[in-house]
Amino acid sequence: MKKRSASILSVGALLAGLLGGAFATASSASAAASHECNTSKKLYSGSYYKLLPHQNYADADPFWCYLKYGSNNSGVSALQWSLNKCYGAGLAVDGSYGNATRAAVIDLQQRLNIGVDGEYGPQTRNAMRWSYRNSSGAHAYCA
Repeated sequence: MKKRSASILSVGALLAGLLGGAFATASSASAAASHECNTSKKLYSGSYYKLLPHQNYADADPFWCYLKYGSNNSGVSALQWSLNKCYGAGLAVDGSYGNATRAAVIDLQQRLNIGVDGEYGPQTRNAMRWSYRNSSGAHAYCA
């Protein structure tokens, strides 16, 4: 009986360690972003630009912001556009971070092998490819 109890405790400790690690990884995907993105902003690369979620009033880097379920602004639209063009997400580009956008972000985070929490933050921003547009706003390429 003592052997069985020790085995059960060992398995319990192993599972707790594995689950604890999973939770720590999941929370890191949007970590370090203290402001919710409230708009989007163009970043130019030659004659092409990418539209990124942005925080108008951030003290530090305004691109180190987060989006999550319930966010509703042009930053979400920018994310949805790139998820569609670069990853084939098939989202409505409506600026609303609902269940479909959350599921697409989770899928992306799993594909990129980064922390999975369904939220957009600095880690997701840096790991994903973005749609670059030409001067007329049409999709040109992903990078």
